[in-house]
Amino acid sequence: MEQIKVQGSSSLRRLRLLQEIAIVGLGYLVYSQIRGLAADRVLDAFANGYRIVEIERDLGIFKELALQTWVLPHAALVQVLNVIYFYGLFPLLLPTSVFLFFKRPRVYILARNAFLVSGGIAVCFFLILPTAPPRLLDIGLIDTLSNGLAPSYSSIPGVNHYAALPSMHVGWNFLTVYSLYLALDGLRGRGLLLPVPAIMLTATVATGNHYFLDGLLGLMVALAGLGIALVLRNWSERRQLQRLQAPSSV
Repeated sequence: MEQIKVQGSSSLRRLRLLQEIAIVGLGYLVYSQIRGLAADRVLDAFANGYRIVEIERDLGIFKELALQTWVLPHAALVQVLNVIYFYGLFPLLLPTSVFLFFKRPRVYILARNAFLVSGGIAVCFFLILPTAPPRLLDIGLIDTLSNGLAPSYSSIPGVNHYAALPSMHVGWNFLTVYSLYLALDGLRGRGLLLPVPAIMLTATVATGNHYFLDGLLGLMVALAGLGIALVLRNWSERRQLQRLQAPSSV
């Protein structure tokens, strides 16, 4: 009997894992396909890129060129920022997802829903406002990834170069770090995770791949996704509680 229970639990866990792979895989497939639909709107993308520069100048926050100018003489720092930019998203997200799925399933469900919802919001921006990154504009910034330890976008086929707004590098990095922070509740030192999204924002700008506004909007999109995911979780838990409290019919 004990062995049957263990086998049943193992089979259920495998089924849940396959379901999650299907859900997340389908979600990312839809996200990437829709994200690429505006890849040929070059004129719109460059016009929107220059418009962001104008907005930032009007707000007094156009500091991208100043940041990269300060970073470039420090070769080691450039490489560190390249690595953070490229490896701080999916290479961090994937093992985090596996850890959460097996060890913190409640946090995993919250994070998964936040990612799916924020991705859905982000693709609306990619379609409506295709935006060229600063590295492609004639404003003095360069693509530091082209001479770095991390792969550059030019070496990756099928990339939509005009999906700078919003920066989901920043938004999804925030969701990953926040999920880890929740999962490590009670563990000393977890507060060291909190500056990571700010470091990612710095890396996205210093490498020439995003504007500051991209990062801020990416963070707002991630927060919107997280807020909706929290509402969904609270609604689901209330329904489960109501079922448990409902008198069983005889």
